[in-house]
Amino acid sequence: MKIDHLLSFRKVAQTGSFTRAAQELFITQPTVTHHIQQLEYELGCSLLIRSNQDTRLTPEGEELLVKVGELFRLLEEIKGIASRKKVISGELKLAASSVMGTYFLPPLLKIFSDKYADIDINLKFGNSYAIATWVQDGFVDVGFAPWVPGFTSLVFDKATAEPCVLVASPAYCEAHRDALRNLDFSAVRFILREKGTRVHELAMGWMKRLGRMDAPTPLITGDMESSKNLVLSGVGVAIIPRCCVEQSLRVGSMEEIKLPESLRMPAVEYFVVRRKNEKAEPISELLLSELNERYGIRLQKNGRLGTESSS
Repeated sequence: MKIDHLLSFRKVAQTGSFTRAAQELFITQPTVTHHIQQLEYELGCSLLIRSNQDTRLTPEGEELLVKVGELFRLLEEIKGIASRKKVISGELKLAASSVMGTYFLPPLLKIFSDKYADIDINLKFGNSYAIATWVQDGFVDVGFAPWVPGFTSLVFDKATAEPCVLVASPAYCEAHRDALRNLDFSAVRFILREKGTRVHELAMGWMKRLGRMDAPTPLITGDMESSKNLVLSGVGVAIIPRCCVEQSLRVGSMEEIKLPESLRMPAVEYFVVRRKNEKAEPISELLLSELNERYGIRLQKNGRLGTESSS
C-alpha cells in the first residue's frame, strides 16, 4: 500500500470526481483510476461507487477515509518533529567572566538545556577584554562580562549589577576586630582579583578613597574561587561581588565587614555582549529570548543599555 494511492483516494473522496482529483494532484486521470484499483485489490473490497452523476464512497470507503485522515495527521506531526529538531539542534558558543559564568548563567543554562536538549553548549571563560574580542571576531555567539571600551562594533546590554562587599573569615574578623571596626587597614592583607578585571579596577579605586595605602602587599588571584578559598582559609580580606559569597555569608563561613555610607563599595555592572547590526543565529535568538523572559533584559540594536525596569 503506497502513500500516493491513499492520496488519490482521499482526493477523489473530497472532490467526488476522478477528473478533479487528477487535476488537483497534477497527475493523469488514468493514474488516479489505477491507484484506486490497486487499493481495492489490496483491501479486497470496493471503495467507491461511480455513476454518471457523481462518485460516492462505499461503507468500507467511508471507514478507510477516516483512517486515511488519521494517518495523514500523524504524518504531519512527524514532519513537525523533524522540522523543530532541525531548528533547535546545533552548537551555542558562549563566553563569560568568572562571576557571570559561575553565578549568573547556570540557572539560565539549566532552563535552556532542559528545553533544547539537542543543542550543545560551549562555555568559555575569560576576562572582559578577551570576551569582547571573541565576540567581535565571531569565535563566540554571545558574551557575558563587564563593559570594556574600544569595541565600537559591539552592543553591550546591561544584564545585572552586583555590589561589592568586604568579607573575611570569622576567625580573621575576630583577630582584627578593633582595627576593622575603626577602619584601620594598616595590618590587613587584601585579596584582590588580577589587574585587567573590573573587580580589580573598582577595588583599587575604593582603596585610594581610603587614603591609606600602607597595608601589606595584597594577594592577587586569577579567579573568584581562589579569592573565596583564601578568605575561608583566614588569609585576609577580599573585595568581591556579593553574589559570589551570598551562600558563605548565609551559613556563617564568612562575615561581611560593614562600612559607612561614605565608603560603600561600588557595584560591578555586567553586560550581554553581542555584535552590532547583525541578526543573531536562530540558536542565539533562543537563548536571548530566555534571557529576556527570565530577567526582563531588553536587548537593543542601537546600543543603548537597560532592563525592563530602566527608565
